Amino acid sequence: MKENIEGLNRLPVNQKAREMLQQVGEEPDSACVYCVQLALWGLEKGKLEVEGTLSETVKAMMTWRPIRIMNFLMIEKDMKGYNPAGWEEANSPMDLARVILDEIESKMLIHFPWYQSHE
Repeated sequence: MKENIEGLNRLPVNQKAREMLQQVGEEPDSACVYCVQLALWGLEKGKLEVEGTLSETVKAMMTWRPIRIMNFLMIEKDMKGYNPAGWEEANSPMDLARVILDEIESKMLIHFPWYQSHE
C-alpha cells in the first residue's frame, strides 16, 4: 500500500480516533493522521498533562509526511498490525487520547534516547 495519509487513516485505530473526534464535536482533518489529531485534542482541550517535549512532538507530528509518521510509529509498509496497547479497550476520547500519547511517548524513548534522561 502506498504510504499516504488516507492509507494511514484507514487503520482501525485511526478510524476509532476519527469517530472519537466527531463525538467531541471536532471535525477530523483528512490531511493528517486522526490519532495524532485526537492526541492533540487531549492536550489542548482535554487538558491532559504531559512532558513539554511530548507535547511539542505531537504538535510537530501534525505536519509530518506520511513516511515520517510511519517510521516514527514503526508502522510496517503493508500497514498491518499497528495496534497501540489498549486502543481497542479505550471507551472515551480521553482514554484513547491517553493511549495514543503513551504510544507516541514509547516511540520517543526508542528514537530519542536522551528523552527523559534528565530524570
